[in-house]
Amino acid sequence: MRVVACCLTVLLAAAPAFADEAQAGSTAGRGAMFWTGLALGAVGVATSVLGVTAFRVDDTSTGNAPNSSYQACIAQRVDPIYATNSCDALKGKNRPMLWSGVAAGVLGAALMIRGSTTSAEISQHAVRVSHTIRF
Repeated sequence: MRVVACCLTVLLAAAPAFADEAQAGSTAGRGAMFWTGLALGAVGVATSVLGVTAFRVDDTSTGNAPNSSYQACIAQRVDPIYATNSCDALKGKNRPMLWSGVAAGVLGAALMIRGSTTSAEISQHAVRVSHTIRF
């Protein structure tokens, strides 16, 4: 999954870089970066959400439970008393998928800011995002 996310990131980020020289100076080239960033950001957010919901892994655990909690819950199902255990809540988040999605989302946000008349400033206590509108 990490390889797919990296390849997708490179592909989407490189598309505006190989645009014609004539488009590089115009607003059309910048608009392409904005829409590419929007798509990449949406894919990143979706990947992160799927990593913590649908594609949970059973080798780690959630919260303060030990990592072997899921395996212990499955092992208890042999006993008729614990046969109805619902162990899916003990599965941990898919960290590689989560952080790949976060990285793709951040790259998408950077492309959106670069591809529009929006700028971002980071100071010690705040993050300022400003958008310029020309009449």
